Parts: sequence; C-alpha cells; structure tokens
Amino acid sequence: MLELQLLDSRRKFLTRAAIASGLSLHSIQKALAELPPTASQTKGPFYPIPDIEKQKHFDADLTRLSDDSPFADGEQIVIKGIVVDVDEKPLDNVIVEVWQACATGRYNHPQDKNDRPADPNFQYWARMLTPAEGSFSFRTIQPGKYPGRTPHIHYRILAPGRPELVTQMYFDSHTEENRKDGIYMNLKPEQRLAVTVGLESKPISNDSNSDKLPTGLFKIILGPTNNPKSTQPM
Repeated sequence: MLELQLLDSRRKFLTRAAIASGLSLHSIQKALAELPPTASQTKGPFYPIPDIEKQKHFDADLTRLSDDSPFADGEQIVIKGIVVDVDEKPLDNVIVEVWQACATGRYNHPQDKNDRPADPNFQYWARMLTPAEGSFSFRTIQPGKYPGRTPHIHYRILAPGRPELVTQMYFDSHTEENRKDGIYMNLKPEQRLAVTVGLESKPISNDSNSDKLPTGLFKIILGPTNNPKSTQPM
C-alpha cells in the first residue's frame, strides 16, 4: 500500500520536480522507472550524538516532548517512508534516524552558534525501527532555513549487514532555495529527484474524521555497494 502511495505521489509532482531538478519531463519519467540507490550526503556538524542514541524507537513525534507538553512552533507535517533494496524488497529491522532544525532554522547542538532562538518544545530528532514492510513514519514541523542551506531533514540509515547510509531529504516547494544549495546541486539530477519530496494534505490516521496534515512520502533505496562513509561534514 505504501509503495503505491509513493509512486502516486511521485507522479503528481512530476512537473514541479522537472523545474526543481533541471530534468525534462521525459527524463524524470525514465528516472522514476529506474530510481538509483539513495545518494550519500554529508552528515553535517550537528549530528546529535550521544543524545539520539538515547531516543526510544517508539517516539516518532518531534512536534512535542511528551503527550502533555506544548507543541513546537512551525507548520506540522508528516513524513512517511519505506526502506527497500535495489530489487524493491522492503527491509525490516532497519534503524532510521532523523534530525533537523526547528522552525527558526536552529539546531539543538552546542556547535550551532547562529543567533536564532532554539525551540524548547521541539524534539529535534527521532529513531525508528522498520517492521517487515520496511516502513517508517514521523510527525515533525517544516524545518526552518538554516543560514546557507535550503530547508532539509537529515537521515542516517542502519541496516543489518549493510554499511550505513547518511543522506538528506528536501522539499519540492523550495525550488529557488534548493537551486542555491551547494550540497543539493552537487547531486546528479536523478539523485536530486529521488531525495526531493512533495507535500500533500492527507489524513493522519485511517479514521474518516481524522485531521489532515501536509504529508510527504520518501523512498530510501539501499544499494549493495553504498559508500560506507558519508561525505565530509560541512
């Protein structure tokens, strides 16, 4: 089911992706049929060690610190995804780590010295474990624009028997910012397409009366020869 949703979502923003990635519509359609393994990208200087290692696998709501705490500032979104190999086989028992800036563009990290205020109600990171169908899902806020970067979310993928993959996910609604981002533009066009996500308003649960939130679908493809080392930090 999630695989079909991912494919449908990709088709719906083909035109926007064509503009953002620099590919023709024909090239994008070809790339979607043969998506490459997800590109390795820099981990950056703000990976939240050791804090992220203490994060429980079941807490995938970054919008608040606990069920009874205030919500973080910013537009709430949901990211759903799937981890597969190059043969489209879903991978289970994969640790998916995510971390990002809050709505002001600041990270919760001692090395982030920019003067933008931190959000005391934002969780900033999460760890998830994929079940048999290889899926993951987390609720967060639209990341703010960190100085010199386009809005993005960091990922670290730890799959049994495979080298780790460190990558980043971007938003197709930030076309101009994406084009000015050196890390994003350093990727090949088909790689940029694969890590660029569109958001559509969808129910947050299967309940017909469920509230709706902008939702993105991110497919992570692990290749057999993924580079075991991320690129150098920013």
